[in-house]
Amino acid sequence: MLNQSRIDFKGVVFDFDNTLVNTKKTVSEAYDKVFSEMAETFNVAREKLISEADAFQKEKIRELAESKASYNHADWIPLIAEKESIKLNEKEKEYYTNLFYSYIIENQKFSSKTEELLKELKGEGKKLALLSERDSISGLKAKRINKVPFHKYFDVVVIAGETIPFSKARDGPKSFIETAKLLELNTKDIIMVGDRQDLDIQNAKESGMKAVLFTGYEKSQEKGNYEPDLIISDISEFSKVL
Repeated sequence: MLNQSRIDFKGVVFDFDNTLVNTKKTVSEAYDKVFSEMAETFNVAREKLISEADAFQKEKIRELAESKASYNHADWIPLIAEKESIKLNEKEKEYYTNLFYSYIIENQKFSSKTEELLKELKGEGKKLALLSERDSISGLKAKRINKVPFHKYFDVVVIAGETIPFSKARDGPKSFIETAKLLELNTKDIIMVGDRQDLDIQNAKESGMKAVLFTGYEKSQEKGNYEPDLIISDISEFSKVL
């Protein structure tokens, strides 16, 4: 475990989804928004649609997690609708897709302590980077990042598979090493904070970084080959390594 008195580090790399923002909650709310409106439009039971959406999402994510494949939540909307005998035409598919993603962009959830921590780290002279995997729609992750007020604290924003050619899921520690280069720091001088043991902790460790597992929004079901140096459930707990 990390020595909790003071750690000699020069930079911090943060994951975005389910680390700095509660993506799981926002996606759930976006589905609720879509299927509540769909239920009213097509005169079907709202609760049944939302229940189908929740079960379908859990099953698909469990299947895709093993292969580390990317997925588009909105692609599942017409498939879930069909389970209740709703056949969406192309115009309706586009409408509900836009409704889904506009909700996600405008309603991201995060702790009020996030900005306080980032401001504290900058005050300590630390370099900060945001390293996140690209979303299924090109440019969507950048829009989401630019919408959160604390994006201004990052010296470097890296979207794996979009701003750099390496993927966190497919290319191991390459995106972590590239982020360190952009920060102009050695990986051994960096701490990574993320919610995935397989993508964040393992890749950070293999790149030479220290690694902190964040469990406040989503408990990591995936296993990696390395244990984190520290586990935190509240983002403000990262201050204990300062």
